[in-house]
Amino acid sequence: MRAGLGPLGRFSTGHWVMLVAGLVAVVLNFAYLRSQQNTVSVAVAAEDISAGARLEADMVRFTPVHAQSDVEDRMVRTGELDGLIGMVVARSISSGTLLSERDFVMLSSTVRAMSIPVDPEHAVGGALRPGDRVDVLQSADGIARYVLVGAEVLMVGDGTGGALGGAGRYAVTVALDAESALEVAAALSEGTLDLVRSTGSAPPSVLVYPPDAKP
Repeated sequence: MRAGLGPLGRFSTGHWVMLVAGLVAVVLNFAYLRSQQNTVSVAVAAEDISAGARLEADMVRFTPVHAQSDVEDRMVRTGELDGLIGMVVARSISSGTLLSERDFVMLSSTVRAMSIPVDPEHAVGGALRPGDRVDVLQSADGIARYVLVGAEVLMVGDGTGGALGGAGRYAVTVALDAESALEVAAALSEGTLDLVRSTGSAPPSVLVYPPDAKP
């Protein structure tokens, strides 16, 4: 009686050829992918960075990564950091997260960032995104008026676009000057606010409704 063959003994020549060919394909594919990548030094958050903060050099460290050129173009490299220092962070960034130029917004030193708490149904159904322009309207005692016109949205929710809190509340962070910040703060305490996306729209021709109401 013939002794039984082990698992390797049952492999035919054809099986071995297919196995070797598969291994060669894997190695060649890996080598090709590596050849399409560059090792670059890119910026990552050295600490947790809150939305609305101004970027400082000690908030950032650099780490080498392998990246394809289209991905590399979206990262912040060593020579690009100086141009971002002092810009406002548009979203909350966790320590160790790769940074992108899209994470930052250029504001002048006289511009403030203010978060406006509002229900999603009063803020374009929660569809606002950083970069949008919004008008802020206040409704109270049967009168509606524009409090702020054409403000840039810096952040929505917690910095990732999500809702804040458990009751469907959102906070939309906008860029505004000191006087407008006082106007919005007063309006928050006096009535209901609505945020209207005004991106690309002409300024409103009527600022108060009814038109004969005292602003």
